[in-house]
Amino acid sequence: MILNDIESQGLIQFNNEYPDEEFFRNFIQFRKAFSHTIGELINKSGTFQTKQEELNIFTMYSKLSFINSHLDTIKKFLKIIINPIKIEDGFGKDTTLEQMIKRIYKKMNYSEKLQNSIHGLFLLDFRNAVKQQQYRISMSGEIVIYPNEKRMKKHLNIKDLAEMSIQSTEILEAMFDWSNGKIRTGNEKQEVLDDIVEEFTKQVQKLDKKLDNLS
Repeated sequence: MILNDIESQGLIQFNNEYPDEEFFRNFIQFRKAFSHTIGELINKSGTFQTKQEELNIFTMYSKLSFINSHLDTIKKFLKIIINPIKIEDGFGKDTTLEQMIKRIYKKMNYSEKLQNSIHGLFLLDFRNAVKQQQYRISMSGEIVIYPNEKRMKKHLNIKDLAEMSIQSTEILEAMFDWSNGKIRTGNEKQEVLDDIVEEFTKQVQKLDKKLDNLS
C-alpha cells in the first residue's frame, strides 16, 4: 500500500547516487548463508564447549544484527526510489529510516492510527533502541529494549526476534517485487524467502527445547 501510494502521488524518481547493484546481490547471498549457518550452529551446539547461555547471547545478537541489516537495506531502497524534493525536508545520506518513514506518511496525510501501524511495521522502536545502545541481552536468551524507560521498555525473546527477522525480510521482498513490477498473492513467496522462514522456524523450536532443558 505504501509503495503504491508513493507511486500514485508522483513521488517516484530514480536517484543515481544511491543504487549499488553489487551490494544488493551480495546482500541476498549473505542473508541466505546467514540463516543457514545460524541453523547449523544451533543444530550442533550440543557438541560445542561453549555454554548454552553464551550461545543464547550469540544467537540473539546475530538475529539483532540480521534485522538491522534489513532495515538499513530498506532505507537504502527508499532513498533510491523517492524524489527528495517531493517530501518535506527531503533526505540525504545521513537521513535515518525513521525520518524517511515519517516524511513519507506526512506527505500522504495518513491518519495517526495508520502512522502508528507503519511505525510498528518498520520496527522503528527496536531500530532506535539498538542505534542508541538502549538494550540489554541476557544469558537466558532475552533482549530488553529501553530498559530504563517504563513506557518504552519491552522484553523480546528468541521467538520475537525470529518473527521480526521474517517481518523485515518480507518487507524487503515486497519492495523488490514492487520494483520488478511483480504482484505476489498471500500464498506466494520467493524460494529464498521460504528457505529463510523455514530456517528461523526450526531455530526457534530447537532453542525452545534447549531453554526448557536449562530451566
